[in-house]
Amino acid sequence: MKIRPFTPADTASVIALWNACLPVDALNAEQFNRRVVCDVNFDASLFLLAEAENEAEEGTLTGFAYGAKRRAPDELSGLQPENGWLVAMGVLPDARTKGVGDALLTALEQALFARGVKTIDVGIYPCNYICPGVDVEAYADGLAFLTKRGYAARGDNCSMDINLRGYETPARYVEKKAKLLASGYTFEAYNYDDTLPILDFLRKDFPWWLNDVRGAIIAGRAEKTLIVAKTGGEIVGFVMRAFDGSEERFGPFGVSPTQQGTGLGGVLFHEMMNQLVQNRIFYTWFLWTNGRNLDIYGTWGMKIYRTYTMLQKKGA
Repeated sequence: MKIRPFTPADTASVIALWNACLPVDALNAEQFNRRVVCDVNFDASLFLLAEAENEAEEGTLTGFAYGAKRRAPDELSGLQPENGWLVAMGVLPDARTKGVGDALLTALEQALFARGVKTIDVGIYPCNYICPGVDVEAYADGLAFLTKRGYAARGDNCSMDINLRGYETPARYVEKKAKLLASGYTFEAYNYDDTLPILDFLRKDFPWWLNDVRGAIIAGRAEKTLIVAKTGGEIVGFVMRAFDGSEERFGPFGVSPTQQGTGLGGVLFHEMMNQLVQNRIFYTWFLWTNGRNLDIYGTWGMKIYRTYTMLQKKGA
């Protein structure tokens, strides 16, 4: 078995390998190029491939491990020089329990630790995560493998979705919106005049969503996918969809801490549900939430469809 870095000539084989190893997170060529190769931090030397060397299978790819370390600073977190990520990993079913995963992970850990990394997180890579952890059902074997290799659980995340066929805004949110409108609140589609106010709002209350909203504005999507709530002419909440170009993807979403308890969040959520249905999009989903948000989204009709465990390993 040979461990080597990714090369452009491997693209088609790697996509096929990825999809065979991670079937519930399959990618096509466009997605792989956009989400992996074009990532600002992508380093081919941290995308490792296991290649068979026996005569019958020579050159066949049997597994991969995709790691990341910041090469470009984030405006909020900087370079995070001691942080690294195992973004995704997989071994072909027929090659499991034969040392392929161990060899890949050992090589990737050594490469990250040699670059000054002291903590490796699994999945929750902030720039372009595939999954917010390890899917506890779909990849139970992978979870057991990583745990055996010294990765410790540090919490759970869930993905949620909702079927919007036959959707109607619940009466209580129609009434709540009417009361908020009467009190001077507005709910409007984003326009160019909102650019600086929404960026300032995000810097203050939701800095982790700044890049996603800015990206949607630059890409020209925000006019159709971003709704802002205002009172006294100031932005106090927002909801967006399709931030990554997936029309049915929900989020990000946030309400100013000063507005908690007003019902603004529920109204914004259902404003977006209405926008989706009006655009003949009858399904929406998001990848990541946890804690009390599960109950909040549950009261709005969303259901959990995947659960993940976050894992972390510290270097010596």
